[in-house]
Amino acid sequence: MDDSPLESVLSKPRSSIHVGLDLVKRGDASAFVSAGNSGAVMTASMMILGNLNHVDRPAIASLVPTSEGFCLLIDAGANTDVKPINLVQFAVMGSVYWRYVRNISRPRVGILSNGEESSKGNENTRAAAAMLEQMPTYVHYIGYVEGRDINRAKADVVVTDGFTGNVALKTMEGFSSFLLGSLREVFGGNWRTRLAYLLVRKNLTAMRERLDPSEYGGAPLLGVSGVSIIAHGSSNPKAIRNAIRAAANEQLVHHVNAEILEILAKIQPVGPVKQPAGKGIRALFGKMRGRLRRDKEGEAARHDDAHPAPAPEAAMPHEPTPEHGTDHHVDPKIERANYESTHSRARGSGPLKTEGKTDTADLAAMPPSTNGTAAGVDKAHKSGELRPQNESEADAHPPDRPKSDS
Repeated sequence: MDDSPLESVLSKPRSSIHVGLDLVKRGDASAFVSAGNSGAVMTASMMILGNLNHVDRPAIASLVPTSEGFCLLIDAGANTDVKPINLVQFAVMGSVYWRYVRNISRPRVGILSNGEESSKGNENTRAAAAMLEQMPTYVHYIGYVEGRDINRAKADVVVTDGFTGNVALKTMEGFSSFLLGSLREVFGGNWRTRLAYLLVRKNLTAMRERLDPSEYGGAPLLGVSGVSIIAHGSSNPKAIRNAIRAAANEQLVHHVNAEILEILAKIQPVGPVKQPAGKGIRALFGKMRGRLRRDKEGEAARHDDAHPAPAPEAAMPHEPTPEHGTDHHVDPKIERANYESTHSRARGSGPLKTEGKTDTADLAAMPPSTNGTAAGVDKAHKSGELRPQNESEADAHPPDRPKSDS
C-alpha cells in the first residue's frame, strides 16, 4: 500500500495485482478484484489490459447514497490531475454505465464545482462544461453541482477529478461512521433510549445499510478493456464479498464498453492534435510496457545463466607478415650494391652527375620508411635499379672504386 504506483508495477512483476490482471488478459479469469493501492491497480490495468479506444484515462465509478437512492461519483480517486477532455470522457462513461445499471434512459450529469453559476469552477471545469453543452444527444448535462447536492440527488452522475472525488467520498464515509456511532450512543444510554431503539430499529437498520460502504463492495474501473474492480483498502469480508458479486456481472461491463466506444468515436474532433513523439500518457505507458517486457526477458535470461553453455575458444591473434608492414632488416649486400650503383652514376656525364647529386641529396632528406630502410632506397629497389652487376659493368668502374664484399 505504501509503494508508488509506478514502483509497484515496474519493480514487482510477480505482485498479486500484476499476476491477477495477466490472468484476465489471457482469458484465464473473467474479472479482477483488488483492495490494494488504487493508483497501482489503475496503472497496471492500463498497461496490461489496455485502455478502450478514444479513452485517455480510466476512472473509478463509486456509488454514493442519496435521498432518492444512489448516484454515481466519477472519478473517485484514479486521476488526481485531469484535462477537460478527461472530464468529458468521464461524463460519457458514467452516463452509459448508470443507464445500464439503473435502467435510466437519460441520466442527469453534473460537474462538481464550488458553485452553481457557470462562472464558478476552474479552467478545466469551464472548458469541460462548454464541450458537454454541445453534445446533448449523448449526455444529459445539467450544469454544475455543489458538494451538498451530491446526497440530495440533484444529479445521477457527478463528474470530477480523482483528487476532489476521493476527498468528497472519504468525507461522506467519515460522516456516515460518525452518525452511526452517535446514534449508537444515543440509544444505548438507559432503558428509555433502549426502548425507543426497539421502536425504530427497523428504520435505523435500513439507514445503516445505506450508509455502510461495505454494502457496495468495490467500484468498477471504467475505460479499460476488461473487468477490474477496486475495493476500499479497509474492506472487511462483507465488502470483499460484495465486490466479487459486482465483478461477476461481466456481460454488463462488455455492453457498457461497447457503447462507450461507439459514443466516443462519434464525438471525437476532426483532425485531433497528434501528441509529439515520446510525450503524453500513452507514450509513458508504452515505455513502461517495454520495461516490463525487458524484465520478463531478463528473468528468462537469468534462468538460462544457471546452465551456461561452454564458452568458445578464443581465436589466436593474427601474426602480421612482412607484406603487412612489419619492420625487417635489409640485407647488407643489397645496401652495398645500391651504394655502388649511385656512385657509378655520379661519375658519369654532366647531366647524369647533376642528377646523381640531386638524388643523393633527396635520399638524405627522405624520412625512413616503415621497414627500416630509406624511402629513396626502397624507391630505387622498386624501380629496378638494384640488379646484379656483370663483368662488363665491373670493368667500367674507375680503379679507385670501393671493392664489393661479394
